[in-house]
Amino acid sequence: MQIALLGAPRTGKTQLAQALTRHLQPQHVEVFDAPDITQRPLAHAFDVTLLCGLDLPDPAATGHKRTAVEREAIDQRIRHQLDTAQIAYQVVYGVGAERLENALFCIARQAPGWAATPQRPQTLNRWSGPCERCADGDCEHRLFMDLLSNKSR
Repeated sequence: MQIALLGAPRTGKTQLAQALTRHLQPQHVEVFDAPDITQRPLAHAFDVTLLCGLDLPDPAATGHKRTAVEREAIDQRIRHQLDTAQIAYQVVYGVGAERLENALFCIARQAPGWAATPQRPQTLNRWSGPCERCADGDCEHRLFMDLLSNKSR
């Protein structure tokens, strides 16, 4: 599987690409950090496309509004390019391990049919709760809401 990881400068895309590569290494997954999606043959060459959100603080900003505005402009340009090329993508938010978990969730959502074959010996980590074969988000939401309401009693 090939994963394209995009994002404006200082959105943590390189760190996330490294974390995904380490986590998915034995699963024959290639992670591409900021590939040029404007090249037509390359545009649809990825199984999964992720965009790093702008939720991380910009360490270079230190109160300069210009840097934040530039990051937002780059983010909007990337989104426009993806939309124009009709490439499905998901935005990844969070910090540290949370961001990695969110990325893995997005990968599982975009590539649900990715399963073990001789070329791909292992599958992605998946939900392993009471109904581990269920991929229904509403079902999971009800399950967690029930758990929360039981705790509050």
